[in-house]
Amino acid sequence: MMALRFAIALLLVSLSAQAWAERRVALVIGNSAYRYAVPLSNPKNDAVDMTAKLQALGFEVVAGEDLDLSGMRGTVRDFIGKLDGADMALLFYAGHGVQVNGTNYMAPVDARLIHI
Repeated sequence: MMALRFAIALLLVSLSAQAWAERRVALVIGNSAYRYAVPLSNPKNDAVDMTAKLQALGFEVVAGEDLDLSGMRGTVRDFIGKLDGADMALLFYAGHGVQVNGTNYMAPVDARLIHI
């Protein structure tokens, strides 16, 4: 029993050390206002709240709301540019998504899905 407690304590210490990484960056995207799909009421608000919380925790946040394809590409590019030297990176996405052949995609607000 003592060995189990020690193992749990060691696990918690190692996890908390990772949580206090020196340089933390985050990408936060919330897409609500879809043009060709059902609009969603919560993603934009969730992204705004998540951005505020992550900034309060010391993350450098790259954020975007209601992004079209060009906006998503630019925002992701900005995030990638901040990854060099980061100790921790986090991605938060709220909005419509699509899975094709086992690969997941985030849907920009101007996405048009067609059935072939």
